[in-house]
Amino acid sequence: MSEYRISDNHADTYDEWYKTFRGAVDTYVDLELLKKYLPKNKNARILDAAGGTGRITLPLAKMGYSVTLCDISTAMLAVAKQKMLREGVYDKVKILECDIRKLYFADESFDFVLCWDSAIEATKELIRVTKKGGRISVFLVNRCRGAIDLFPEDSTAALALIKSRSHYTYHHGEKYKVANEEEAKKLFEAEGIRVLDIYAVCGWMDVLRIPEKVLNSRDWDEEFFKQTTEMVLKLSREPSVKGMSRHLVLYGKKM
Repeated sequence: MSEYRISDNHADTYDEWYKTFRGAVDTYVDLELLKKYLPKNKNARILDAAGGTGRITLPLAKMGYSVTLCDISTAMLAVAKQKMLREGVYDKVKILECDIRKLYFADESFDFVLCWDSAIEATKELIRVTKKGGRISVFLVNRCRGAIDLFPEDSTAALALIKSRSHYTYHHGEKYKVANEEEAKKLFEAEGIRVLDIYAVCGWMDVLRIPEKVLNSRDWDEEFFKQTTEMVLKLSREPSVKGMSRHLVLYGKKM
């Protein structure tokens, strides 16, 4: 599958991006938004679906949660295993190779299911393995921002995307289905999910016009980092600019 080949090809360098200012801001914001939805019971079963090298699995394991990490990429999971061993949390993590569109798990296996890989096609499977009363968090490619980014390259395709005549966009050779807030809410509610919140995440630093030199830096001013994360968190919760982010992250509860 194309997803497998692409993920395998950049497994060794994937984590390097998150060591930059831009990547560190995104990770900080993602985790800050996640915290209020995490199970209070540390014995809860958590699935990090399409979790790659364990970017989110690692901090969850460090918090004391037991996490099942699955991904289609053998190379990504190999990197994840080494990270968990190095950080001393391998005993808290179960690593499995699988396609999230056809998960191995029984119905209602997990208290919390995360899929931060913009795989909207896997929605039914992710919900299937979530327990009733459990929570789910899914990243979606933002329709409006997708159209904005596409417009300089192909204005006709961009207009089709924003008018909902087209439903897919491409990034780094991979095809993604897009959604706006209304579409995302309708999709998940139709599958028995009560939508708790939808936040606008990723892509804000381009909007803020932060210089590339700063974005790519691995040694930054901590005060500016704090100001940036505060600004991005505020924007992620602001309804009036929700179409400007690259992704939407939905949090819901299975009824």
